[in-house]
Amino acid sequence: MIDDPTCPWCLTKEETVGHALFDCVRVRDLWEEAGCSAMVGWRDAGDMRALVSSWKEVEARTKQRGLFLAWCIWGERNQRVFSNKFTPNVVLLERVRRYVEEHGKYTAKVYNAARPRVPRSPKVWVAPPEGVIKINADASLAVDGWVGLGIVARDNTGSVIFAGTRRMRAHWPPDIVEAKALAMAARLGAKYGVKDIIIESDCQVLIKRLTKGATYFSDLDSVLSDIMALCVNFNSVNWSHVKREGNFVAHHLAKLVPFGVEQVWENHCPQDIVPYVTMDFLSLK
Repeated sequence: MIDDPTCPWCLTKEETVGHALFDCVRVRDLWEEAGCSAMVGWRDAGDMRALVSSWKEVEARTKQRGLFLAWCIWGERNQRVFSNKFTPNVVLLERVRRYVEEHGKYTAKVYNAARPRVPRSPKVWVAPPEGVIKINADASLAVDGWVGLGIVARDNTGSVIFAGTRRMRAHWPPDIVEAKALAMAARLGAKYGVKDIIIESDCQVLIKRLTKGATYFSDLDSVLSDIMALCVNFNSVNWSHVKREGNFVAHHLAKLVPFGVEQVWENHCPQDIVPYVTMDFLSLK
């Protein structure tokens, strides 16, 4: 929180959202150079809601580029306020270009991929098609502030490719914790060279958001954007929702205490988790 209402860049104007994003001398050239000047008429619109409504007339690619630019401008503003750092315009514009490119690659993989025909929101674990790895993810919240993440990757036979658990102190709301588990699944999937992947969770809201590739400007969306960026490493990505009963392996992994912050097992899982893996394996028969 800051007490001074003055813009941290120009040091002359009151910092409103409209001034910070569109009107400050620090950011005006960015909108021109990005080709998004059609989105900056916030004074004529009267308020931000009316401004966003006016964007329906803006070409879709320009609108996408402008939204990523606004995200970067706000991040740059925070860097100035809290770290006294400055990023050259050319670097910010390249960052916007990269975000647009990565988002395009992600959506192409999600929407163009052939989706496996699996039951919708099953109550048991369903094996992926041959050649595809399914990674289940879950999270746990403890009353003393500890957060646990658990993931398990299996092939079409139900064999464990790798499993992992991560534990840290954090005070995140449940949706962000669940998103962190999905980010861990994507990160380890990329690390172990998985190319065709299904990432499964019992958090239906997040699965729907990721399936649509929809991000906005909340703390949760920052994590979702990280997940989408990680998914560029895969040839195909599918998101799957499963009932809690079908996510027991990841659920119990999230409750384990690792050696250190994070622990990963290759080609097997901890002895305490074996019964749940066996139950899923038997359900395939």
